[in-house]
Amino acid sequence: MEKNLNSLTINGSLSSKALFIDRDGTINVDCPYCHKPTDLKIYDDSITMMREYDARGFDIVIVTNQSGIGRGYFTEDEMDGFNSALKEKLTMHGIHIKAIYYCPHLPEAGCNCRKPGTGLVERAARELDLDLKQSIIIGDRDDIEGEMARKLGMNYVIINRSKLPIGGNKS
Repeated sequence: MEKNLNSLTINGSLSSKALFIDRDGTINVDCPYCHKPTDLKIYDDSITMMREYDARGFDIVIVTNQSGIGRGYFTEDEMDGFNSALKEKLTMHGIHIKAIYYCPHLPEAGCNCRKPGTGLVERAARELDLDLKQSIIIGDRDDIEGEMARKLGMNYVIINRSKLPIGGNKS
């Protein structure tokens, strides 16, 4: 039987730790309303960061607001196409995405799945058996990912993209 030494035993079951990472503006350049695979530009440092967390035993889980669906700018199928292209590019760089969770609702909908609501992370934790106390959130906005992390009592990192150049990685 194989054991995961990076997991914690909670209530007799193994729980993994996760890197919950924002998509647009954190992993890839924000278009905005990114949905065309041809618009996909990945930040070099996001690849490095995800590799480092993966090497430390973290599952990589993308959590993203996608109100463009609710606004009628693109469909869930178009978003899925963009996400598939993103996962394919990341896989080529040795990064495995465990799951992608998204909120399709408008900001005024008042749902708990729209960040900074905690619904996406809580759902992922339940479905993927993740230990939030050992996990971390990374994003580009303190008012979104930072606030969500504070609500959940989780560690987090905010990346200031306004001061970072776009890397040469257009893959």
